[in-house]
Amino acid sequence: MKIQKSLSSFVRTVSLRTLLVIIVVGVSLAGLIASSAAVSALMREAIYSQVDKDLITAARGWARNEDLLGESDDRRPPSEYTVISYGADGTAKYFNPDLEAIPRVEDLVVDGTPQTVDTVRTDNSGAVRRSSEQWRAVATRNDGSIIVVAKKIARENAQIQQLSFMQIGISLIVSIIIYLISFICVKAALRPLREVERTARQIAAGDLDKRVPVLGENTEVGELSKSLNIMLGRLQESIETARDKENQMRRFVGDASHELRTPLTSLRGYTELYRSGATDDVDLVLGKIDAESKRMSLLVEDLLALTRAEGNRLEMHTVDLLELCMSVGSTARAAFAGRTIDVRPKTSGIPLVNGDPDRLHQVLLNLVSNGMRHAGDDATVTIQLRDGEGFIYIDVIDDGKGMEDEVAAHIFERFYRADSSRTRDTGGSGLGLAIAKSLVEQHGGTLSVTSELGVGSTFTVALPAVPQPADAPSDPTAEPATFTGTAVPVSEKKAKKKLRTKPWSRSKSKEKSRGDFATESGNAESAPDTPDAPQGPR
Repeated sequence: MKIQKSLSSFVRTVSLRTLLVIIVVGVSLAGLIASSAAVSALMREAIYSQVDKDLITAARGWARNEDLLGESDDRRPPSEYTVISYGADGTAKYFNPDLEAIPRVEDLVVDGTPQTVDTVRTDNSGAVRRSSEQWRAVATRNDGSIIVVAKKIARENAQIQQLSFMQIGISLIVSIIIYLISFICVKAALRPLREVERTARQIAAGDLDKRVPVLGENTEVGELSKSLNIMLGRLQESIETARDKENQMRRFVGDASHELRTPLTSLRGYTELYRSGATDDVDLVLGKIDAESKRMSLLVEDLLALTRAEGNRLEMHTVDLLELCMSVGSTARAAFAGRTIDVRPKTSGIPLVNGDPDRLHQVLLNLVSNGMRHAGDDATVTIQLRDGEGFIYIDVIDDGKGMEDEVAAHIFERFYRADSSRTRDTGGSGLGLAIAKSLVEQHGGTLSVTSELGVGSTFTVALPAVPQPADAPSDPTAEPATFTGTAVPVSEKKAKKKLRTKPWSRSKSKEKSRGDFATESGNAESAPDTPDAPQGPR
């Protein structure tokens, strides 16, 4: 357990490069040691086997013939062998011995099996001592006597030792080479990880624009780098979005506070005026208080509408935009006295989208009402339908005063007004276009504006189109119809009431044909063609 803990602690403290090099070199060294030991054992076995074979041949052959072991030099056994013959009476005869060094045969087993024995040395004083010099010996029986044939194996042991030293040297050289190669390869392989680490450190320091270099497209580190870059991009987008949201919220709170402060200040001023006795006209004071209260109520309602538009889920259905546009035109004509609103379908088929009909009705009615209020009393508003690649475009066109580019760039911001003053003569809250843009974006679309001073403005809603049904009528050569109508004069209160009624419901409109809508909206007349509005962003 302690060894395991120590090993775990060591692994956690060293770098990955060092750990990999240690593992590679350690495994390689272990393999070299094992192979060297195996080679040494095989060589030892081979050398000893040859010696044993010679000893057994001698013990079974010429060593049994004592006549050949006389004192004559030409009849003595080979000089590298020593033969000892023990007679039945225990006497021993030595042939070709080195009297100063003979094999120690006391523990030798007489079974014809070669064994390794030590050396017994006798010095000049007659003392006997053991030596580490080894013999290979075999003992056999021969007609009541015992024959021992022995051979020194110092040369064989030297060969084996020399081979072992050679293997150790080769193993060390190979280990050093493996260490250098593994160090270089591991360093090169981990270089992308070092880049990832360096980049992560810079990002942690606050540099969110840094990205991890992708080194090796098809490698694990390359895939990791690409994934990290995607994650960093999304993280940066989230942080920037959060910052934008925070800035918008601060501005929203400041603008809302200012907008609410104005009517509250007016309410307080009129009540103080009445209490101080500066005026006796109760109806005037109450009328002013009522007007400011309504203005404040309208602002609060628009704030709630904006919050709901950004947070509520939509009830998605398949919506026929032509029917929707004609319904919006009918509602707007009833709200604005004496004004002309045209609906011009220029699509090649039925303009179908997937959306919330009530919310889309709210968006278009807001755009039409905005054009009616700000384009001028004699301006005409046209709702034009056209199709593009995968999108249906609704252009709300007015031929009024138009806007400057700077105004158009900020027109969808909350509480934004073209004039520099903070008064609101028109009575609006400045949230209508922000609400419309939020609703369109929830439908997966876009809301944009193009405007030119003295020419007019075009608000373009782009919504993803639903594929046309197989039996849908389509006649690209036909001239687009134009539905034109002029509103019947109504009072201002009734107009505002109509604008706040529940939007068009698709369930009721299904029972009416397009011709019915044309009759209901106004007279179907041929109106002069107007140039197509510029295509909005997709």
